[in-house]
Amino acid sequence: MKRLAMIAVFLLAACATGQRLHREGQELVDAGKFEDGIARLDAATTLEPDNTRFRVDLLRARERSSDRLVRAADQLRITGKPDEARQVYERALVVNPSEPRARAGIAALETEQRLGAIVAQAQAALKGGDVDGASERLRLVLMESPGQRDAQALQRLIEEQRVKAGFAGPVLRSRLTKPVSVQFRDANLRQVFDGLSRSTGINFIFDREVRADLKTTIFARDVSVEDAVDLILLPNQLEKKVLSENTVLVYPNTPAKQREYQDLVMKTFYLENADVKQTLNLVRTMLKTKDVFIDEKLNLLVMRDTPEVIRIAEKLIAAHDRAEPEVVLEIEVLEVARTRLTELGIKWPDQVSLGVIDTTGGALTLEDLRRDLGRSSTTTVSPSPSVTLTARKDEGLTNLLSNPRVRVRNREKARVLVGDRLPVISAVITPSAVTPITTETVTYLDVGLKLDIEPQVHLDGQVAIRVALEVSTASNRRTTANGTTVYDIGTRNASTVLRLADGETQMLMGLIRDDDRSSAAKVPGLGDLPVLGRLFSNNIDDRQKTEIILSITPRVVRNVRRADAQVAEFWSGTEAAFRTQPIALRTTPSDVPSIQVPAAPTSAAPAAAVAAAPASPAVAAAARPAAGVQFSWIGPNAARVGEPVTLSLNAKSDEPMASASLQIAYDPLKLAVVEVKEGSLLSQGEARTVFNHKIDPARGRILVSINRGGASGATGDAPIVELTFKAVTEAAAIPVQLTVASPVGTGGRQLESAAGAKHELKVEQ
Repeated sequence: MKRLAMIAVFLLAACATGQRLHREGQELVDAGKFEDGIARLDAATTLEPDNTRFRVDLLRARERSSDRLVRAADQLRITGKPDEARQVYERALVVNPSEPRARAGIAALETEQRLGAIVAQAQAALKGGDVDGASERLRLVLMESPGQRDAQALQRLIEEQRVKAGFAGPVLRSRLTKPVSVQFRDANLRQVFDGLSRSTGINFIFDREVRADLKTTIFARDVSVEDAVDLILLPNQLEKKVLSENTVLVYPNTPAKQREYQDLVMKTFYLENADVKQTLNLVRTMLKTKDVFIDEKLNLLVMRDTPEVIRIAEKLIAAHDRAEPEVVLEIEVLEVARTRLTELGIKWPDQVSLGVIDTTGGALTLEDLRRDLGRSSTTTVSPSPSVTLTARKDEGLTNLLSNPRVRVRNREKARVLVGDRLPVISAVITPSAVTPITTETVTYLDVGLKLDIEPQVHLDGQVAIRVALEVSTASNRRTTANGTTVYDIGTRNASTVLRLADGETQMLMGLIRDDDRSSAAKVPGLGDLPVLGRLFSNNIDDRQKTEIILSITPRVVRNVRRADAQVAEFWSGTEAAFRTQPIALRTTPSDVPSIQVPAAPTSAAPAAAVAAAPASPAVAAAARPAAGVQFSWIGPNAARVGEPVTLSLNAKSDEPMASASLQIAYDPLKLAVVEVKEGSLLSQGEARTVFNHKIDPARGRILVSINRGGASGATGDAPIVELTFKAVTEAAAIPVQLTVASPVGTGGRQLESAAGAKHELKVEQ
C-alpha cells in the first residue's frame, strides 16, 4: 500500500509540474521568447506523453514561432542585413528543425554572398577598364539571380556607357593601344595580315581553305585594330574567330565553315510575364533560330544558337517579357424608383345578387318552395348591395445601390452579377404505349444587375473601358400546359466604350422607365355627370418611374514599363549574319598618333603598301595626302532646355575641295537633332551640290556627305554644314565633336584634315 501511495503522489506531482511547464511555455511563446517557451512545452509533453492537448499545443507553438521568425528573417534579408537574418533563420531551426523556409533562407543568403563576391569582382574589373570582363561576370550573376539589385545597377551602368559609345562586344587587345593606319592597294591578303601582325602583336591563323591568291585594297586611318581586321575580311567573304586576346582564326564565310567553327551557346530563359508560345513565335520569326524548346508548365524557353544570336535574344525577350497592366474599377450602380398612387372615390357595386332564403335561417329546398307558395310565405328575396368609400394616396422612393470594386488585367473580361438565378423548368413528354414519360430539365436564368467590363490600359495612363450594363426583373411566373415554368422578364440595356484618365469618374445616366396609368370605375350614366359624377365613380392614378445611374472610375494599379534604351533598340547585324554591333568604323582619340602598318618584306610585292612603316620616309611621304582643310565650330556656348540652338561647322580650305564626308558625334540623351542643313562653302559660285545626311539617334551620330558638281573645287573660309539642336536636359557641358573628316579635292585627291574639332554647350533651365 505504501508503494502504491508513493506512486500516486509521484504521478500527482508530475501532473502538477507538467501543467506548470505548459502554462509557462505558452506565456513565453506569446512574449516572443520562442526558444525557452518551446523547451518548456517540450518538457511538459515529455512528462505527460499521453496528454494530447500538450502535444497539439507544442506542434502549434513550433509552427507559429518558426513562421514569425522566418518572416522577420526574410525582412532582414530584403533590407540588406544578411548577418542578422542568418541568426534569425538559425533561431527558427532551433524552434522547429523541420522548417523548410529557414533552410531555404540560409541557402539564399549563401547564394547572395557568393553572387555578391562576383559583383564585387565585376566592379573591380570595371574600374580597371575591363568592361567586357565585368559584363560577363554580371551576366552570370543575373542568369542565376535576375533580381540581384547591385548586379542590375552595374549592368545598367555598363549598358548606358555602351549606348553612348555606340557599340558593344568583345575587342581584340593589341599589345599597343594606339590606333592603326592601313593603306594597301591590290595587296596580297596574307601579306596585309603579316604587316598587321608585326605592328599590333596579333597572331593570325588561316584555315586551309583560305585562298592564297586573295587581294585586298584598304585605305583606313586612325581606326581600331578590330575594325581594321573586319574591313579586310568582309569584302573577301571571310570570317574571324577570336581565340584569345591576341590570336584570331580566319576562315571562309561559308555555311559549312560556320557550322565547323562557330561556337553555339545553350541558354534557358525563365519568363515571368510573357506567354511562352508567343515568345517562341517571336524568337523564331525575328532570329530564324530552329533549336528552340518550350515548357508551358514552367513557362521557360531554351534555345541553342551562336553567342551573337543569344545576346540579341536576351534583349528581345527582355523587351517582350513585361508585366501586363492592371486596373481597379470602382463601380457604383444606383437604381432610383419613384412610385405615386392616388385612389379617390366611391366604389359602387357593379352587380346585385338576388337570393331566396328561409326566414327561419334553415336550408330551403325546391319542395319547400313549392309548399310555401301555396300558403303564407316564409321566404324572402333580398339583394345584398355594398358601397365602399375610398380615399388613398401612396408615395415611395427606393434606392438600390451596388458598389463593387473589381481588379482586372489588361484586355481581360470581368463580370458582376447582383441578383438572383431563377430556375426555369422545361418538361418534355414522350408518348408511350403504357404511360407517357415526362422528362424535366432545369436551367437557371440570371436576373438582376449584370455588368460586363473589359478595360484596356494605354501607355499614357488612360483606360479604355468596354461596358455592357443590363438590369432585368422577373415577374408573373406561370406554368404552361406541358409543365414548363416561364417568367415575364423586363430588361434595360446599355453598352458603350469609354476612355478615361486614371482616377477620372464618368456617369452614365438616362436609363429611365416611366409608367403612368389612370383608371376609373363609374356607375353608368351617373358617373358621367359633371361634378356630381365624382360621387358615383372611383378614380385610380398610378405612376411609377425608375432610373439607372452608372458611375465608373478606373484606378491604374500597374502599367506597362517601357523597355530601356539598350533593349528597345539595338543592332542585330545584316540579313545574312547576326551581329551585336554594326559593321562601321569607330573613331579613336585624335591626340594619339597612329601606327603605320608596313607591308610584308617580300620581293614579290615591293609596292604593295601605299603607306609603309615610319622607317621608309620616302614611301610615307608619297602616301601622305596634300595639306588643305581646317575645321572649327561657330555658335553660342549656352542654351536653354527646349529651345533650338544652331551650330555651324566652319571649314577653311586652301586647296580646291570637291566633296567631303563628315561624322559628327553628340550626346543623344541630352540633345535632340532638329535640322541638318548644307553650308555655303561647297555651293559657292551657284554650283550644284548633292547633299545627303543621316541621323543615328541611338548612337548619337550624324553622317554628312556633300558632293560639288563640276570640275572646279571650292576654296575659302565658310560653313560647310549647319546643325540645329534642341536641349533635352540641363547640363554643365554637352560636347558636339567632329569625329571623322574626309575632304576630297579635284581629281580625287584626298586633302589633309584633322578631325576632333569640338564645341561645348552649357544648358540651363
